[in-house]
Amino acid sequence: MRKVLTFEEQRAKALAEAAERRKRATPPKESKKAIINAHRAFTKIVSFAVYRSGCPDPKGYNEHFPAEMNAEDIGRAARAALMASRFITPNHPEWETVMRFPTKEELKALDEADKARAGVKTLKALYNGAGSVTLTLQEAKIRLKPWRYSGRSSWEGIRGHEDTVLPEDVSDGAFGVKKSTKIAHPTADSTRRLRLAGSVD
Repeated sequence: MRKVLTFEEQRAKALAEAAERRKRATPPKESKKAIINAHRAFTKIVSFAVYRSGCPDPKGYNEHFPAEMNAEDIGRAARAALMASRFITPNHPEWETVMRFPTKEELKALDEADKARAGVKTLKALYNGAGSVTLTLQEAKIRLKPWRYSGRSSWEGIRGHEDTVLPEDVSDGAFGVKKSTKIAHPTADSTRRLRLAGSVD
């Protein structure tokens, strides 16, 4: 007679099967990822743990800086975040704990901490005029993709803006600032000059 599995046994079996499928799948090319969030009150730079997608890494780079940074400083910090990014495979012992998206509670805690740092009480005030750029290092090239805040802790791409690709050995100054990009906040008339490499007006 076939054994009827309990819910816990079914879940464990499903997780084991999913892990086995990941092991057999063709692995993606190794890469590193980081993100720069520029708020009116501060700049936040964070590295990611990466496999097919990126997830915040509790052991990675997570630093806050002044809202205005010079070219060398932002380039140096962005490079440090990329270097701290970890490529985590399904066989890695931290796979289950690291390669996951934050829970609603964790995201709320992060927003609360950022609101306190900015001295504001609402997400609207925190993200007013904010801009974001993701950095991806792969095959000796760094790809920069700009984003703008679209509400409810979400970001969207900017129409008409193409990704910028730089060589990995680009100088910190050129990496940090090439041109200024005007990123318009979608729910307000105000805009913010987000200084990041290779961006286009």
